[in-house]
Amino acid sequence: MRKSEFSGVTVEYPDMIAFAFNPIIINVYGKTFDWVKVTVEDVQSGVSYEESREMYGDSVFFDISSYVQGFFDALESTIIDYSQKAVSDSKLGRKLDISIDVPNDSFCFSVFVIWGVMRIGERFNGSRKLTWFKNYPFSVSMYSATIGNVEVIVDGKQAEPIVLAGQGLWNLIPIDINATTTLVFNLPGNEFSASVFDHTFDVPFKELMNTPTKIECTIDNSECGIYLRWINRHGMYCYWLFLPGEETRQVSNDGEFIRNIMQSYSFISGYHGGSGRHQRKSESITLPVCASLVDSDTYNFLFELATSPVVDMFCGYQDGVAQWMGVNVSVENYVKTSASLQDFVCTIVLPELNLQSL
Repeated sequence: MRKSEFSGVTVEYPDMIAFAFNPIIINVYGKTFDWVKVTVEDVQSGVSYEESREMYGDSVFFDISSYVQGFFDALESTIIDYSQKAVSDSKLGRKLDISIDVPNDSFCFSVFVIWGVMRIGERFNGSRKLTWFKNYPFSVSMYSATIGNVEVIVDGKQAEPIVLAGQGLWNLIPIDINATTTLVFNLPGNEFSASVFDHTFDVPFKELMNTPTKIECTIDNSECGIYLRWINRHGMYCYWLFLPGEETRQVSNDGEFIRNIMQSYSFISGYHGGSGRHQRKSESITLPVCASLVDSDTYNFLFELATSPVVDMFCGYQDGVAQWMGVNVSVENYVKTSASLQDFVCTIVLPELNLQSL
């Protein structure tokens, strides 16, 4: 956390980077006021929230994470134009202007908030390896702290760089890149701003200067399977093509059991009208999917599918636009073994279908 003083009080406030589902704490202490007000404004939309609190003695604290979460729109963030060349804003990172007001004075600061949550010991936006399933929609998520050029290496050869307009969580879309084996994106580090940082025990977000972000994509030309997209805990889009298992369909009765008691228990005009029915029938479909013989890092990457509240299944193209359907991943135990390679298996639950209602 950062620390400053104004109007005789000490204020502790978030680092320049924060995550929406981590606590985002503001502490004000050292002097008694009748009230302290915090205003949180989303720079992009202009929407703001404010909260006033009385002090407890000479201190008061706020956790603004609930307000911050309200600035993110899960539907808006899932609309990606995969035909857009090079780069687009993922909408999963937002700049916020925050004001701390006391009678006759105020203190302002800014913070860039990312959808997701950081675990102690993790590195954000570090170098990593991905698989590009080339016959399906795909993007690479990358955070940049400032304006910069992303080096693009296609099959070992340098290509035209991608320009990032400023601080943001970006989607790099390789729509016009004709790679056959490997594709590498590299954002060089510098000594003035950090695009890579750690969550350590002693420093919440430790900036790593002069540390590049190198993303290596191995190309896979598979054409069949269940293609899923999800947002991981670091606010980045992930993709994988799974092998489908045997589909299970469950039909259930809902509502009340009704029977017309005014009808007799005899056949009238060839129909027995006195028997009862349930009000509604519904159908749910579950489908196990598998990624066979993946290594430890890939297993960890795929496990975040089970922890994500935003999971989409690819349903093909319509007029050149990728079509996605939201699905759920069933709750179950996942056992990661000590083997060098193992299968990752999970079960996706398709949206429930309301068959018929009375």
